[in-house]
Amino acid sequence: MKSKLSDHKFKKGKFITPFNSIPQIQELSDEKSWTYGRMPEYIWIGLIFRTLGRDEGLNKLYKIISELHRLAPELFTARLSQILKLDSHIQLEFYSIIKKEIRADVLAPLTVIITESENPEFCEAFFVTDLSIEYRCEALIETMKEIMGHQSNMSTDIRFVALYYHLLKGKMHLQKMDAELLCRYPQLSHDDEMMNMAGGNVRSLEMMVLNFETPDSTYIKKFWRRMSEMTECTLYTIEFPIENRPIDVYMEKLHEIFEYLSELYVATSPLEDKMNVLLGIATYSYKRLKEAYEHSLFNSISGRNCVRGLIENYMMMKYLVKNESNHENIWKDYKLYGLGCYKLVLAKHREFGAEGKPHFDQFYVEAIVNEFKEEEFINMDTGYFNNQGIREKFESVGEKLLYGLYYDYDSSFEHGLWGAVRESSLLKCNNPAHQYHCIPDIDDRIVLKSVMPDCVMVMNKTLTFLDELYSLPKALFEEVIGFEIKSFNGEDDANTN
Repeated sequence: MKSKLSDHKFKKGKFITPFNSIPQIQELSDEKSWTYGRMPEYIWIGLIFRTLGRDEGLNKLYKIISELHRLAPELFTARLSQILKLDSHIQLEFYSIIKKEIRADVLAPLTVIITESENPEFCEAFFVTDLSIEYRCEALIETMKEIMGHQSNMSTDIRFVALYYHLLKGKMHLQKMDAELLCRYPQLSHDDEMMNMAGGNVRSLEMMVLNFETPDSTYIKKFWRRMSEMTECTLYTIEFPIENRPIDVYMEKLHEIFEYLSELYVATSPLEDKMNVLLGIATYSYKRLKEAYEHSLFNSISGRNCVRGLIENYMMMKYLVKNESNHENIWKDYKLYGLGCYKLVLAKHREFGAEGKPHFDQFYVEAIVNEFKEEEFINMDTGYFNNQGIREKFESVGEKLLYGLYYDYDSSFEHGLWGAVRESSLLKCNNPAHQYHCIPDIDDRIVLKSVMPDCVMVMNKTLTFLDELYSLPKALFEEVIGFEIKSFNGEDDANTN
C-alpha cells in the first residue's frame, strides 16, 4: 500500500517518506540492490527454475547447493561471481555434479556473458554448440523479466535458495518462528495465503546476508555491459488518443462572449483600471486556449503550459478582486509590477546585449514600459506580486486543489523538471538487459494525454468569475458553460505500443 501524503513528515521544505523517517534507515547501494547487484549473481538459479519449474527446481537445487557447500566450505555465498573464482578442479567437479542433475543447456545461456578466455571451466561444462547467440540471449532476457522485481515469485524462490546456502554454514541463528516459516516455505504454493508471511520472511532474512557480503563490482558491471551489447532495445510508448473532438461551437461562442465584454468595456468603463486588468488577463487566457485549439497543441508539451497559464491567470483575477479593498491602487500596482519586470529585462538588454537575433524586441518593449509612465519612475520588484508566494495566493482564494493537482504538475513541464522530461520526451525500453532504460523520442512517438477538457474547465471557471462581476448574457453564458465534450468512444485509456 502506498503511503498517503499525510503520512509524510514535512521538514525544511521536503516531504519525507515514512520509511525514510525511520532513524538509521538507508537505501541500499546499487551493488547491493536486488535488480542491479544481486539478480545477475543468482540468475543461474533462475535459469534452473525457469526450465524445471518450482518443485523440480527446488529438489535439484537442494542437491546442487549442498554439494557446493561440501566442495567449498569456505565459500560464503552462492553468488556466481564467487563460484567462478574457485580453484579449477573444484569448479570442474561442481559443474559435473550440476550436469548430473540438469542438462547442460539449462545454464548454457550464461556463456554469452561468461567467456572461455576468462572462465574456461564453466564454458567447457556448459557451452552447447547448437544453441545460437540469439537463443541464449533470449533465454536470459525471459528469465530476467521474471526476476527483475525483488518480490516476484521466482525472485523469492531464488532468494530462498541463496539463504539456504548461507544457513548451511551455520553462522545465522534464527528465532523459532522464522525457522518454522522457513521450513514451511518450500511446501507452500505461491497462491497459499500463508505464503505472504513466509515469502516476506525469506526476503527479510536474505537481506540480512548482505551485511556479511562484499559485492563483486567487476562481475556486475561486466554482466550488464555484455548483456547491453548483445541485445537490442525493444521500445514501447504509452499513447493517448489524439485530440480530434470538435469544440468549434464552444470556441465560436467563447469569441462572442469576449466580443461582448470588449464592447462593454469600451462603452462603459474605458478608463477603469480594474476592468482593463481583468479583461486583459482573461483575454490573454482566451488567446492561449485559441492557440492550443488552432495549432492542435492539446496533446503536446505546449498544451500543458497552456493549462498552467490559464490556471494562474484565473487565480490572479480572483486574488486581485479579493484584495482590492485592503490594497489601495492594487490595479495600478499590478500593472506597474508587470512593467517593472519588463523594465528589468530591458535594462539588462541595454547593458549586456543578447546573442544573435532574440525574439525580445528592445524598441517595442521600451515603448510598452514607457507607455503611460516614464520608466525612470518605475521600480523593479524581483519578488512575486504583493509579496505573497504563488501557493499562498491559490490558498487565499480557495483554489488549493487547483494548485496542487494541476498547477504543480504542469509547472514541471514549464520548468523542464525530470518527471515532465521523462513523460514527454523519453521512450521506454522493454529490454531487462538494458535495465529498462529510456531513449530520446526524437521522432515524436509519444502522444501525451489531451489537455483540452482541462483548458475548457479552467476557461469556464474564468467565465463564471467574470459573470459574477459583469453579468454576461444569460443564454450565451449558459450555452458555453453547458458545452459537453464528447468521449473518445471508450478510448480514453492509453494504448501501449
